[in-house]
Amino acid sequence: MAEKIIYGALSDKNDPDGSRRQKHAQIFYSARRNSKKEPFVKRIAENTGMNEKSVSKIFDHVFIDKHEIYGELRNFDPSYDMAESFRRLYEGKNILPHDFILLKHERLELELMKRYGYSQSEAHILASIKHNYTETLRNYEKERGLNGKT
Repeated sequence: MAEKIIYGALSDKNDPDGSRRQKHAQIFYSARRNSKKEPFVKRIAENTGMNEKSVSKIFDHVFIDKHEIYGELRNFDPSYDMAESFRRLYEGKNILPHDFILLKHERLELELMKRYGYSQSEAHILASIKHNYTETLRNYEKERGLNGKT
């Protein structure tokens, strides 16, 4: 039986240890890695106005490609907040400002790595100067009193 994915509505209040959010993120990332990327990429491109080629590169960067992280080559760890951003971008409903910032951040991070040879961690820091997903997300949560989790 397939695992049921719970979308949104998880917070520090109803998931104090973050375990449900972590499980959701793991299921979401696994589903992305094990499904056809083209429909996912196409919908995000349609919903955001970003071209499919860029969204496809972002998809590979986030879900498929392995990066040197903590001294080993591996995929990014699943992130609940990023999973929720990608879900909204895919569904085209309730898209939030930080969802767009996520796409811009990941595209710039990838470009810095490919074009200029920065490591993932260096590229992440530099991309965050221009497109800071985490800061934009936390500001959104703070403004709405969401206690650090959407």
